[in-house]
Amino acid sequence: MSKSVEYQDLIAFHPGTYVEEIVEELNITQAEFAERLGTTAKSVSKLISGEDRLSNELANKLSKLTGISVMTWLNLQGRYDGKVIEINNQMAEDELSVAKMIDFQTLKKYRFVENKRYTQEEKIATLRELLAWTNLAKLTEFNPLVSYRRSRETSKAVVNSNVTLEIASNQARSVDTEPYNRKKLEAILPRLKRLVGQNADNPYKELQSLLQEAGIILVGMPTLAGASLNGATKKFKDGSVLLTITDRNKQLDIFWFLLFHELGHIYYEDFYSHTDAGEYNQEEKRADKFAQSHLISEDNYQEFVQKNTFTEVAIKRFASENETLPSIVLGRLQKDHYLDYSIFSDLKEHYQVDML
Repeated sequence: MSKSVEYQDLIAFHPGTYVEEIVEELNITQAEFAERLGTTAKSVSKLISGEDRLSNELANKLSKLTGISVMTWLNLQGRYDGKVIEINNQMAEDELSVAKMIDFQTLKKYRFVENKRYTQEEKIATLRELLAWTNLAKLTEFNPLVSYRRSRETSKAVVNSNVTLEIASNQARSVDTEPYNRKKLEAILPRLKRLVGQNADNPYKELQSLLQEAGIILVGMPTLAGASLNGATKKFKDGSVLLTITDRNKQLDIFWFLLFHELGHIYYEDFYSHTDAGEYNQEEKRADKFAQSHLISEDNYQEFVQKNTFTEVAIKRFASENETLPSIVLGRLQKDHYLDYSIFSDLKEHYQVDML
């Protein structure tokens, strides 16, 4: 038990709450109060902390000491018990609702949980263990300790995004690495940029190794149905940093942009999600600019657009000269409204990275 139990707008006050107030008003110790009450200090301590129920015997003694009727004291215990039952029922109902939102099939597909049939109770118990949460209903809340880009805020989107973040965080915690170091991140940025230009079939392992030099743990995750999560960062107690990217978008230019976008958040130490839209948008724009400037030299890009020649040949030549991908150049031109999104779709490369 605890002295009070809270959930949403429900709260249950244990009788020990009122006993504690009486002890404070008398300005005496719990041991002195126990002596006056005719019981042990341990009994008073457990009652005040909410560990023990209020017995008939103690209710009778409290009535004699305070002048408050035995029935009033016992009613306090009864109301507490009834409210706790109400809270537990509401939590169970909410937890069941949340469990139904979670993309359990994808979790089974990628072996985060055993691929078998589950009863609803087994499913909830399995999810609690996987995510290290005692109550899945908490997954409906945004996690302010994580910085992540979100485009939709439906309940299902929030729940599945949080499931993704919890799994990625649990995986990252098992990786032994040094604390995040900004100077080391600056040192590896040119090497990360060269990886973009090399266009390797599967750069993920090399990316992981490079980022760990700076205390950053890269975790790739599958997209859960309904989740709007593209990427996220989180700083752990030991100083290391999680960077997770989902496979929500299969285009190679988007993958690289997201990676550098999240590195921008890490570089500027944006490790928290702001509820204020202005601050959130400001940090997103700053991370976008970080990604743009590291994927393509801003001076070179401005010189290129001033020529106003956006043929496929010109895009490929500029990409080659700047050690980047044609799809990244095309994506930037489309974002800046120089080209329509329907043009040169054959330059858009798709990737299949073994991220898990």
